[in-house]
Amino acid sequence: MCRVKLYWMTAAVDAQTRRAVIEFKNTYSTQPDAFICRFCNEPGEPSPEGGSVCKNEECNAKFKVSCKQTLECGHPCSGNSGEKTCLPCLKNCTGTLKQDADDMCVICFTESLGCAPCLQLSCGHILHSQCISTVVNNRWIGPRITFSFLHCPICKGLLMHEFLDDVLRDLHILMEDVKKKSVMRLKYDGLSFDTDEEAIENAMNKYAYYQCYKCKKAYFGGEAQCQADAGDDFDPEDLVCGGCSNLSQEVCPKHGTDYLEYKCRYCCSVAVYFCFGTTHFCTLVTTTLFGYGV
Repeated sequence: MCRVKLYWMTAAVDAQTRRAVIEFKNTYSTQPDAFICRFCNEPGEPSPEGGSVCKNEECNAKFKVSCKQTLECGHPCSGNSGEKTCLPCLKNCTGTLKQDADDMCVICFTESLGCAPCLQLSCGHILHSQCISTVVNNRWIGPRITFSFLHCPICKGLLMHEFLDDVLRDLHILMEDVKKKSVMRLKYDGLSFDTDEEAIENAMNKYAYYQCYKCKKAYFGGEAQCQADAGDDFDPEDLVCGGCSNLSQEVCPKHGTDYLEYKCRYCCSVAVYFCFGTTHFCTLVTTTLFGYGV
């Protein structure tokens, strides 16, 4: 990321994605002691709620969820209400931050970090709290489980923060489950790699897993390359694992129903969808019959 900062403009360019953002700053000819809102950076009347914010409804909504502490440097904390540790000053008074209030949030790319409450991930990078919460809550795109959304958009480190603990806990458990099942499948197919890290990475890329609508567990749905053209249009209620399909079945005395798999009604591919409460379909047949992915 290349960044140029002037008193009237900030420009940032990502060399890899070739995305650029230019922010022009307001330069007011007001008195030095004129009130400027901490979130919208506009002059106006201060809110009766205090907190160095104006009467704008959006700014007041941000203030309600923000930390109310004042840092040692005298600036208000830009973190979130209820956090155990305050966010370092985004004015970079400590001189230790690689990002500051003028930097754009790399998720929304519409507002600078100083325009809304933020959080600092365990990797050290700072993002808008609402932006990262939206990404995590929306989870993966399409029917296949993927976990790219669980990584910092800047350094790709695993997301870790107390503000996100409640929602991240179950997602981390799901990710470990998919890793375990993928590596087991890799060994079953007779494939091996020099390190565990290589095995996990290749297994996660090679196989497609889906989350059962009923039990919320991950189940195997074939190789990822076979699902590539499935698209993002699907009915979540049709994603049902073998253990929840309500069909007569033999139960493994060791693993129960966790690793049950069904073949498609019309071909030998591994079934991904369970429709009408009676029939298993693979991705290709479901796309052809019902238009998913079209």
